[in-house]
Amino acid sequence: MSPTDFSFEPAYIVLAVAAAAAYGWAARSDPPSRLRVASFAIGAFLVAAALNSPLETIAAKRLLLVHLLQNALVADIAPALVLLGLTPAMKAWLTRHGASHIRARWAILAWLAAWYGTHLAGFYNWALDTGWGLNIEHGLLIAGGLLFWWPLVAGRLPAPAALAYLGAAFVASSFLGLAFIFSGHPFYSFYEHAPRLWGFSAIRDQNLGGIAMNGEQTLVFLVAIGWYVSQLLAEESAQER
Repeated sequence: MSPTDFSFEPAYIVLAVAAAAAYGWAARSDPPSRLRVASFAIGAFLVAAALNSPLETIAAKRLLLVHLLQNALVADIAPALVLLGLTPAMKAWLTRHGASHIRARWAILAWLAAWYGTHLAGFYNWALDTGWGLNIEHGLLIAGGLLFWWPLVAGRLPAPAALAYLGAAFVASSFLGLAFIFSGHPFYSFYEHAPRLWGFSAIRDQNLGGIAMNGEQTLVFLVAIGWYVSQLLAEESAQER
């Protein structure tokens, strides 16, 4: 299969379309701003596009680097954008229908469990070997991402607690990327025997994947932390006045 061929996880096309339909239905009684619509649409599109494109072909057949970037995309960026697209009324509806039970301390543990658990060698090789197992892998990452960002987007945490939450998550999740960066042997037998691309050896592929993963997470978390720092400074300034 050529790296430019399309591969598909159609379940996530269906999921993105269903989410868009539900969003459109809810927006009839609570019209969101253009910024919220754009945020939701980009988040849903990133899930569908990342898992149904040549990116999926390269990730599932050739390079761990691309697979790790794909996972970071669906676990970190897409869930945050989808939730940021919700209006206050939509978030209130979710709160009334079960989201009120999501606690930050459990959300961060669920996200970390999904993050580390799906990258265990046994699970990762199984998902790649079966093909359909990738649907489970990506589903766990998306669910973990939604749980992780919900306490922040729902406004459940004041700025100091949000900063502590983000800091703890950033530090705790970074060890996986560091393991890839400094590894001297391939973690996944699948990629040891996969057709190489761009001249990357299995080790270089893995090291670069760790760098890309940690780079993406650093950017996402610094943006989120910066926003809460600005909120904290604004609150202090208002109190002084």
